Amino acid sequence: MGTFRRWLAVFIYTTGIFVVTPLLPDLIRAASSRWSSRGVSHFVLNVELFLAALVLVFSISLFFFRKNKSVLLFLSLSGIFFLSFFIYQHLPNPYEFTHLPEYAILSVLVIRALDRKKSKMSRITRNSYLFSGFIAALIGTADEIYQYFLPNRFFTWYDVFLNSLGGILGLLVFWGAKGRSQAAE
Repeated sequence: MGTFRRWLAVFIYTTGIFVVTPLLPDLIRAASSRWSSRGVSHFVLNVELFLAALVLVFSISLFFFRKNKSVLLFLSLSGIFFLSFFIYQHLPNPYEFTHLPEYAILSVLVIRALDRKKSKMSRITRNSYLFSGFIAALIGTADEIYQYFLPNRFFTWYDVFLNSLGGILGLLVFWGAKGRSQAAE
C-alpha cells in the first residue's frame, strides 16, 4: 500500500471518529430504552468484538489473497483487541472500553503511514513511534475538545488520557509484532 493510501486510511478513520462522536448519545439512549444497563454494556462489548472479527477477517484475507506482509497488521490488531478486552474487565464504565482500541488502531494506521520504505526489513525509528503517539494523542485531544461543543457530550481529561493510552497500547503491540516479524525474517 502506497504512502498516499496509508494517509488516506488515517484520514478516513479519523473522519469516522468525528462523524460518529455526535451520534453516540442517541445510540446509547436508544439502547438504554430497550435494554438494562448490563444489556447495554454487553451490547457495547459485542459491537467491539464484532469490529474485532471484521478487522481480523480483513487482515487474514489480505494475507492470503494479496500475499503481502499483513501478518504484522493482523498481529497488532489482534493484540489491541485482546488487551482492550482484558482491560474492559477492570473499567467501571463499559463505554470507556471503546477509547482504547479506537486510538490504538489510529496509532497503528499512523505508524504504518509514516513508514515510507517498501522493503520488508524497513526499521521504523524511535522518532516515528514518538511522532505517531503524538499524532494519536493530538487527535484524541481534538476529539475531546470537539465534544465540549456538542450537546450531551463533555470534555474530560480522563478521556484524553484513555485516548492517549490507547494510542500507546497500539504502538506497543505494533512494536512487539514488528520486532517478532523482523526476527523471523
